[in-house]
Amino acid sequence: MDFECLRNEKYAIDILAESLINGTLVLFLGTGVSVGAGLPRWPDLIKSMRAEVGLSSENLGDSDEALQDATDEVEIKFFLNNKKGFAELVRKCLYRDVKLDENLLSDRGLIALGALISGSRRGSVNRVVTLNFDCILEWYLSLYGFIPRVVSNLPAAEGSEDLRIYHPHGFLPHPDLTAKSSNFVMLGLKSINKRLSDPSDDWSALLRHVLTSGMVLFIGLSERSFRDRALAPWLEHAAEKNQKRCPDLPTGFWVLKLDKEMSAQEIELIEQKFLASRIVPLRQPDAEGIPSFLLRICQKAAEQIAISN
Repeated sequence: MDFECLRNEKYAIDILAESLINGTLVLFLGTGVSVGAGLPRWPDLIKSMRAEVGLSSENLGDSDEALQDATDEVEIKFFLNNKKGFAELVRKCLYRDVKLDENLLSDRGLIALGALISGSRRGSVNRVVTLNFDCILEWYLSLYGFIPRVVSNLPAAEGSEDLRIYHPHGFLPHPDLTAKSSNFVMLGLKSINKRLSDPSDDWSALLRHVLTSGMVLFIGLSERSFRDRALAPWLEHAAEKNQKRCPDLPTGFWVLKLDKEMSAQEIELIEQKFLASRIVPLRQPDAEGIPSFLLRICQKAAEQIAISN
């Protein structure tokens, strides 16, 4: 099926609202979600880590592979047999000058995500996959009495939590919290290649299931993430599986904030690649429009419930 028409935001919201009502909407989050809370972007995090151990970032390239290689250099030179020490370095640089206080309560991105997750007759999100290490979303939800279960190690038993937040790249809570860190951090090429080369890896199996068992809304992930070797194999598998399982529906929608310096032709080429993978790109002019878009999904779901009654 041609999903071109779903690039129209109105039609996209209709489908996403229906998924929210049915309890099948899954959030897939990237670093863009946490930047509003003061956490560093991935390149800045890696440069901070290198500075902390005395390595230069002067000639560091900005490609995903260059950044992952730069991370491996830190781990191999200073933490080869010390996973805990490496995780502590990441945590120190991740939360530098970040405070868990009332200032975060006004973050529009967190407010919108909280609205999607909040229990309601119009439905709610109960599965979140985040490629981030941080605990900002979990902390925010806990302030309102929600009980999220952090899953950073598999297998994980199900309980009476309000939602499950999967951290396939690891989980590093803020130093002010007593939550337990994961026993790994997935940051460099070395660790990613190890996971991809293991067909029995639990995380690969779980993420393949998540991407084929609901409507996925990708938020805070750049266009580069679509091609990233840590994510691309899962997306490819989902496209093949969903083609057979539900040919009339896409795998999901990718909220896309593109570089303003790109030409219209370059943007169109990128978006066609998304569509070929059964993912509908939803272009946003800037980050400020994303929370409003998420809230409109909640509002549309509520309208549909009201009409049905």
